[in-house]
Amino acid sequence: MLVLALDTCFSACSAAVYDAGQARLLASRFAVMERGHAEAIAPMVDACLAEAGIAPAALSRIAVTRGPGTFTGLRIGLSLAQGMGLALNCETLGLNSLAATAAPLLESHDRILVLHQAGATGRFYAGIIDHGLDDAAIRFATPEDCRAMASLGLPLIGTGVAAFPEFAAQHIAGHDLPRAADFVRLAARLPSPAQPPQPLYLREPDAKPSASALPPLTVRPAQPDDMASLARLHGICFAHGWTEASLASALSLPGAGALVIALDGGIRAFVQYQVVAGEAEINTICSEPRWRNRGLASRLITALLDILRAQNVSRLHLEVAADNTQAKSLYERHGFSVTGRRKGYYARKTGAVDALLMMRVP
Repeated sequence: MLVLALDTCFSACSAAVYDAGQARLLASRFAVMERGHAEAIAPMVDACLAEAGIAPAALSRIAVTRGPGTFTGLRIGLSLAQGMGLALNCETLGLNSLAATAAPLLESHDRILVLHQAGATGRFYAGIIDHGLDDAAIRFATPEDCRAMASLGLPLIGTGVAAFPEFAAQHIAGHDLPRAADFVRLAARLPSPAQPPQPLYLREPDAKPSASALPPLTVRPAQPDDMASLARLHGICFAHGWTEASLASALSLPGAGALVIALDGGIRAFVQYQVVAGEAEINTICSEPRWRNRGLASRLITALLDILRAQNVSRLHLEVAADNTQAKSLYERHGFSVTGRRKGYYARKTGAVDALLMMRVP
């Protein structure tokens, strides 16, 4: 099997061709660059194929990093990979950029902490990467989050490492950017993908569409085949996201249901609730980071209230962290009021936070 790998997620651009049958790297290119990925990546691919002496049609798989990373950068690599895959009728496989960064070290280490700078946000794409290569292990982290993870003493790599000089002894130099030549071997061993790779975003874009530009959306009940999308979304929004199995289990309970918002080709928000003995509770509600502050959560709550009124539900309950002022404000706008408090319910690295119990009469 001949594999082409591409990366354009951060301040570098790379390509590599690998012969899995002979376990041999045939050609590779790598260049550090802040911009110009769109102009650089295709010539890199051409140069690698020419050096390897193979025609594009001989490729069996194209592997590409799909984020997190710069919004424009990761889409450049994805677009080229998917376009070539369609033209050549070969499979296209996506690999998250933190796993791609850690790939050359996974043979000698069980776990690697990868920290990449998230643009100019002051935050980081962070994750402890092991052989499971799980997207759910990645989070949009504060410096405090990163220090807590680094204190575990794991080997440390990534573009964000320089921000934490106190952990310099753990830093493995020379592995701070993903390189196609380093992760193409891993990509060759992965199972065939069920679907083409999609971008992995953990934060909102710097440029946001205006509210008036919101595309048509659909609010509908969740379906069984939505579970993978819901689990992915929940994992992006929460440090300990629900799995497909836990979502399916929650929805199998008597009186349980979920509403989703389908928008721009995917599920962008959902709410899961349960009705018991004439009262209901919101168990979780979340919106994809890049679609936040666009009224999606408000629409879900409005739709849910309509359903509960039709069922003659007398009360709707929820729970929110006392320090989540944005969510608390949303619920208050919808008529929820605080009815109780659970002291120290949420564990934070800076200390325990109370849970507020809120209720509304539909």
